[in-house]
Amino acid sequence: MRKPVSTLLLLGALLLTASMLMAEEHMQEGQQGMPEMGPPEEMKHLEGMIGMWDVASKMKMDPTSDEWTDFSATAEFSYILDGAALRMDYEGQMMGMPYKGLSISAYDREHEEWQDTWVDNMTGRIMMMTGWEKDGKRVMQGKDIWNGQEMLVRTTSHNMTDDSFDWKYETSTDGGKTWETMMTATYTKRQ
Repeated sequence: MRKPVSTLLLLGALLLTASMLMAEEHMQEGQQGMPEMGPPEEMKHLEGMIGMWDVASKMKMDPTSDEWTDFSATAEFSYILDGAALRMDYEGQMMGMPYKGLSISAYDREHEEWQDTWVDNMTGRIMMMTGWEKDGKRVMQGKDIWNGQEMLVRTTSHNMTDDSFDWKYETSTDGGKTWETMMTATYTKRQ
């Protein structure tokens, strides 16, 4: 049993060494090599987010209803991975229960797009979105499931200042032809 594992490890090490040598050879020939390393420049634009924020939100549980539920939370933003990503720890009460969420945001310089993930203690699954920042808005879009129905989701951060911004969460069940606002929030930075 030891020989096949040792052989696989040796083969893996040889393949890794060969690919590194090929990459170095290509770089010496002036061909494109490894992408730029370290935090993308775009991540520096999020420096003002670092710190604790109070969040005033309202949410609809049913897209056909006009009834909104108000709730509050806190969000703490911090750089992770030497500034290559931004982490948000979100905590509050929703429907009388403790609600906690975690978001990781990063800029993919090769695809030139933002990437966000979200996971919380109610759904227990990771939602992934990609998007862009333009004209003072940051728009992210992905897929989610609600009551067994797959849908598109879109978040928009806007009205951004040094100490506040607005956020909107929308859903679409018709492939993005129409959107329904399900949640809004105002983030205010603590001084």
